[in-house]
Amino acid sequence: MTTFLETQKLVSLAEIRRTRALLPNARGIYGLFFKVAPGPAPIGNCYVREGLHLLYVGTAGADLSKDGTLRKRLGSQHLGGNERRSTVCLALAACLPDIAGPAIAKNERGRIKFHTSEHGITGLRSWMDHNMSVCWIEHQSPAELEEALVQQYRPPLNIDFSTHPFAVRLQALRDERRRSCVNHE
Repeated sequence: MTTFLETQKLVSLAEIRRTRALLPNARGIYGLFFKVAPGPAPIGNCYVREGLHLLYVGTAGADLSKDGTLRKRLGSQHLGGNERRSTVCLALAACLPDIAGPAIAKNERGRIKFHTSEHGITGLRSWMDHNMSVCWIEHQSPAELEEALVQQYRPPLNIDFSTHPFAVRLQALRDERRRSCVNHE
């Protein structure tokens, strides 16, 4: 079955960072494509399009009781400002310790916080801008599509609904990264 992941225009994260208005202010589902594997994430059997590997499928507005949009999820959480709510940023911090460095800590309330530094979220953002692109579609109930797409394409950075063998390792890497957080004063 052909899906939007195979037909919608791919847009670099660098371009979206420059022009967030490219992202619709609507619920939807998206796919993140990578030029290179983030650390240990396997790309061998991933769907490839325009030389980029599909490594993550995500939703914006899956919780219908909340006001989630593609612009908020991709533009604010994955690309800047509120990365602690980004599963992608946490996965990348776990997979790319040389780039992320001590990127994350716990704030005074015990919540994950990304450091703004060359070896923190700034380094991760730069890596993302150089290596990632995205495509999306608007959809009023994106959760209805997510499980089927994750099972069809098996992107290795997804944990929920995943049958990819890397999901177990990724969860362990993320858990270790959380446990290694120091309190940030």
